[in-house]
Amino acid sequence: MSFVALHRARFDLGSGVVLDIESALGQGRPLGSFQPIPGLLAAEEELDAETLESGGVLPMCWRETNQLFEPFQLREDSDYFIDITVPLSLADVKQQATIHPAWPFDQRLTSAFKREPVRRWREVLVAGRAHTIITAQLRLRSHAGVIHFATQFGGYLRAEVVCRKLRYFDEFKLLLDKLAEKAAELLLAYDSPVSLSFSVSEDQAETEAALHFLMRHVMSSGNLPVAVEEILANPHVRLLEQTEATPVEELEEADPELIVDSIDLHTLSLGGPLSRVFRGFTPTELPRREAFESHDTPENRYAKAFLEHCRLIAQRLENLMALRRRRAAEREARVWGNLLDELLQYGLWREVGPLAQVPTNSQVLLRKRGYKELFRFDITLRMRLALAWKQGAELADGLVGDVRPVSHIYEYWCFFTLREILSEICPQIGGGDFLTVSKDGLRIQLSKGQRSECRFEFESKSGIKVHISLFYNRRFSRPKAPRTDWFGSYTASFDPDFSIVARIPGHPAHWFHFDAKYRLDRQEAEDLFQSSGDQGGGESEPAAETDYTVELSRVHKQDDLFKMHTYRDGILGTRGAYVLFPGDGVGGQVQNPNPNFFVRHPSAFGTTSPQSVPSVGAFPLAPEHSGTQTMAVRALLSMAFEAVASGSGYREEDAYFP
Repeated sequence: MSFVALHRARFDLGSGVVLDIESALGQGRPLGSFQPIPGLLAAEEELDAETLESGGVLPMCWRETNQLFEPFQLREDSDYFIDITVPLSLADVKQQATIHPAWPFDQRLTSAFKREPVRRWREVLVAGRAHTIITAQLRLRSHAGVIHFATQFGGYLRAEVVCRKLRYFDEFKLLLDKLAEKAAELLLAYDSPVSLSFSVSEDQAETEAALHFLMRHVMSSGNLPVAVEEILANPHVRLLEQTEATPVEELEEADPELIVDSIDLHTLSLGGPLSRVFRGFTPTELPRREAFESHDTPENRYAKAFLEHCRLIAQRLENLMALRRRRAAEREARVWGNLLDELLQYGLWREVGPLAQVPTNSQVLLRKRGYKELFRFDITLRMRLALAWKQGAELADGLVGDVRPVSHIYEYWCFFTLREILSEICPQIGGGDFLTVSKDGLRIQLSKGQRSECRFEFESKSGIKVHISLFYNRRFSRPKAPRTDWFGSYTASFDPDFSIVARIPGHPAHWFHFDAKYRLDRQEAEDLFQSSGDQGGGESEPAAETDYTVELSRVHKQDDLFKMHTYRDGILGTRGAYVLFPGDGVGGQVQNPNPNFFVRHPSAFGTTSPQSVPSVGAFPLAPEHSGTQTMAVRALLSMAFEAVASGSGYREEDAYFP
């Protein structure tokens, strides 16, 4: 894989438009010889590459990767200086710039592209014609995806915005695959999928993007290709019989019943060795039953038809993404098409006829390896038309071309993961409004500011049943009237990313909150719990250098931890509040030297506390390590639910003087 670290790059977009982009960090020197890069006029090599590297990612580089990613790459949370030359006079540019803040680029770049004051723009002559150089800044925050630099004059440049908190080329793609997989499992796990009404969204862009998103899951290396290999290695066959006339001298054993039913009287001749059996006649031929295996089964016809269907989808997506200038998505769809062409070339499919009817009641499709996976993928692709989740459609549309906050992707994935953990601990029961069936199909209520609930029922070891609910972005507000139960917040409103409530009917509710913090890496998560001044058991004086700037930096660094304390204290009935971040560790530590789980009680300082549920803490949770990491979250929730089931109540301290 070729790689060039860049500090500055100047591209000719065509039609007199030139884009000059420079990293705000580091320093460069002219790059005399470099590989042919389309549209590149000049470039500077980054001299401080080793210093500026973060998470294996540089602020700017050219990297030849696979078909999913763009070769010209920028980095999230980075700033760039932009000079964009357009073929208009300064007066015309001033007038055009009033159209929207991101002009001359698309309005979608408004949040990232900031033009400098007009007094800094300048008019130049290019080939005797007036051009204007617009100076600006590009500020990329926590986003990942593809940024599209295009103007009304024609030509464009596409750049990959690479995230560094997750290993972008490995784990970020895995995060997308896992999110698509969980959406697919959601469709298949629904109680009565056959009762859903299928409807196509009026917005074809969103529909095709959602289809592309699910196709990425289906076509990943561990899914459809592996399923087809399983089928080819052990294809389904059926035993067939056929009856054919065989010369008597070649027949070793005759079937009397078959002869009686199928003998051809025209083959009888007078006399012969069998005349005693056939009343004076001997047949020249007798029928013989022959059994043979055939691959032309309904299940194989279905498998072949599904592969052909996927090939048509890949071709359609390739054409549509080409029209929409989504080059990475276009290349990805083209690779899918080529792979499907190869899979359809195997000789097995030449023995298989066209599909007449889907064998939905076939045990082979439901149970046999390879076939059951194809059946599952088929339902996934077909039911995407009934998956009414606006945020999911917007997310999918962003993943095939636009810059989209990666923190949202991580947040959605964490919600589905928590839901999966709870379903392993206790069965899901009816009610809640996370999933509803409406006239436009299966609807996911998963968006900020809306009530989204999944309900479960936990049975303790002693047989006590606890009602469990998982909420997405539930708001806790100060009640408007006096209440006797501990409900809501006693001050301001709070809305954690995910909230879990556990209650026994007639008893107080117990809340556990989680916030997904994509921006945290392992070292930052560890630093949250490091004290900057207190090294002993008592109070200490602040260090002399702790001025306002240092204190502000410390508060900013520990903002995520402070929010957990806020949830723990501000939301009534809360027993624990925890950070979820894409780290590589497992679980948490409650003992020195580096604890990251803490119980709100003096007896917990440096010793074993009688309180078993941590009050605040942090859980590493990333797709690559989710198997062992989810076990740690599951263990904590199981322990907490068992404590709730004991019915002994919860008491930290008395909040009043007697």
